[in-house]
Amino acid sequence: MQIIESLDAIRPADFASGSCVAIGKFDGLHLGHQAILERMRTAARSSGARSVAFTFANHPLSYLRPEACPRPLMSRAQRLEAIAGLGLDACVMVEFDEAFASIPAEEFVVDVLVGRLNAKHVLMGADFRFGHRGSGDGALLRALGERHGFTAEVLDWVEDDEAGQVSSSRIREALLAGDVEGAGRMTGRPVAVRGEVVHGDARGRELGFPTANLGGVIEGLVPADGVYAGWAVLDGVSHPAAISVGNNPTFTPDEVSRVEAYLLDFSDDIYGRTLEIRFAHRLRGMERFDGLDALVVQMHADVARARELLGA
Repeated sequence: MQIIESLDAIRPADFASGSCVAIGKFDGLHLGHQAILERMRTAARSSGARSVAFTFANHPLSYLRPEACPRPLMSRAQRLEAIAGLGLDACVMVEFDEAFASIPAEEFVVDVLVGRLNAKHVLMGADFRFGHRGSGDGALLRALGERHGFTAEVLDWVEDDEAGQVSSSRIREALLAGDVEGAGRMTGRPVAVRGEVVHGDARGRELGFPTANLGGVIEGLVPADGVYAGWAVLDGVSHPAAISVGNNPTFTPDEVSRVEAYLLDFSDDIYGRTLEIRFAHRLRGMERFDGLDALVVQMHADVARARELLGA
């Protein structure tokens, strides 16, 4: 997939055959986003045009109202990988900054979508707005399409049988409540974080449960403190795991929250390597135990439950 990181880097010659463009924030790349992108890809394939996602490297609110900007569900790299996994030809991922925010809605359509991307069909979600002060909506997009020779399509919300309307904000709420299964239903895949495996305090190893601790910058939104069952992915290979998020109240109640995974039936040295942790089920909340014996008993129970849920 071709990745374009600025408007100036868009070469009209690359889109001489025309393009179908889906525009949106695509935070979390949930089922609603996937529906838009898949519909766009299908339209592009049937017309011989290139399929293009147009999105932002940062959340627009990080520039417009930083104090109100939500935590991103995915890092830039995670989003690009997920978008590429849908089989698109190109992704334009630009910084939402002062220069971009000042572009009038009609200028964005005429200069960028038509002039640079040679758009023949443009899709967006019903709640998306574009242009200076968000003045562009579905009605304007359709009107400009009639004027400039492209068709426009605005897709409604996608519904989840249990969660209702699928949205990035609802996924965020689910994760911050520890509902990784609900979040996973709305994204169509297990929610995941990743980071470098670093040295911890070795308490898990001393108790018979050596864990891989994520350190540094952790990509993705970490769910609420608790114990989970899921998968630890190393070099593309998935290993069943019992996962702990939070501090360890039995030892140091005020310790900084962390993410660590006990990989079942695994003993390799993986320090310094990148590990992705995929959350499948929440086992329990974080608890303080009266002593090590009680903690170890619970850890055995957590691992047994993780094995059962994961079929491991």
